[in-house]
Amino acid sequence: MNTLGFAVSRIALGGESAPRHHGLQFLLGQAAWARLPAAVRARFAEPPVAVDYVGEFDVVRASWLGRLVALACLLLGTPVVPRTGVRVPAIVHVGPTRSGVAWNREYRWPKSEPCLVRSTKIIDSLGNLVERLPARLCMPLKVYEQRGVLHFVSRGYYFDFGKRRDGGRITMPLPGLLSPGTTHVEHQDEAHGWFRFTMTVTHPLFGEMFYQTGRFQAAGEQS
Repeated sequence: MNTLGFAVSRIALGGESAPRHHGLQFLLGQAAWARLPAAVRARFAEPPVAVDYVGEFDVVRASWLGRLVALACLLLGTPVVPRTGVRVPAIVHVGPTRSGVAWNREYRWPKSEPCLVRSTKIIDSLGNLVERLPARLCMPLKVYEQRGVLHFVSRGYYFDFGKRRDGGRITMPLPGLLSPGTTHVEHQDEAHGWFRFTMTVTHPLFGEMFYQTGRFQAAGEQS
């Protein structure tokens, strides 16, 4: 069985430090890590390896405002998928990068070019989990375990424009009302090698903007 590592190079706010591996086990703590199903711990174990998860999204939906935001974001590198549908075939490409672990979702609507949504999870020098999206958009994440399900919840958004001369980072917060809202991702094991990925994005004023849920299994595995 292929395993997915979540080891990442710690990226210092004041420059890049030597790689140090601290994965979800470090962030969650031993007690919460132990409560996760063995299959989930295996997917997020260290060291990270490249693996493709194949399956389909039962549903991919967006509000009318969410669709407008997604279309506008095509100019920024597709941080959110610009289409909706049911039973959408997809592949989740996971693998180590120089700075963290990539989680790229490839949506394959029939009679259409694949749509790739890119993101990379890193751990910064303060031990915080951050998801890097296209156009230098970053999303700090809270991660926790609840009843055996792994949860990732956004804690705001900001743009990272790189290092300053003094080694710090040039960042600009994205106001909450101008953001797509709080992103909540759940990773739930469904046994026999399958897991469910569910993502909900909820705006503080406009409610649900995006929702998608689907089941995936490592390529080459059989139910």
